[in-house]
Amino acid sequence: MVGGVIETSVPLMSLLCCAPTIIESATVPEIDKRNILHVGPPQRPGDAEITPAMLDAVRQRIKDAGATLTVWAVLHEDVYESKFGDGFYLHLHGVALNGADAQRLADLAGNSENVKWHVRSYRVGLKDDLPSFLALWRPEEEFTIGQLVAVLAELPPGGTASKLLTGTGHRKDGPFISLPEK
Repeated sequence: MVGGVIETSVPLMSLLCCAPTIIESATVPEIDKRNILHVGPPQRPGDAEITPAMLDAVRQRIKDAGATLTVWAVLHEDVYESKFGDGFYLHLHGVALNGADAQRLADLAGNSENVKWHVRSYRVGLKDDLPSFLALWRPEEEFTIGQLVAVLAELPPGGTASKLLTGTGHRKDGPFISLPEK
């Protein structure tokens, strides 16, 4: 057990939990569950499995960056849902190691009447030797450290940007676009 959270619905050997970010409140601190990394089989259908190799690749990127890796997320907004549904939410659809490539991915996908792309940066470090966000999240950001690790692990050595999921389903289902080769 790492970080104090064990869920019995997943075999113990396939689950690691990082030390979660503590959100201070006036009375009792609460755990930011988006910063808990589950390694092993996915907890929900369609989610990516985080393998030890993926974890090692992301851990090495963080170490190579000097203990803090800044990544730029390309986030998908469903404009219809924002206007008429239950609110404004952003979902992770791609990641880049620099702001210019993240913006190029967003521009390549293009905004439309129903889709808007956002680019935001995040600092990732190691907490208990596991990837962890180093700052608090905004309420509209509906993705987890596990989702970021899965997309970041897709980057080949020397690569600067992932493929961008342009659909609204699970990442495994696509469709995707990529930056043109340089």
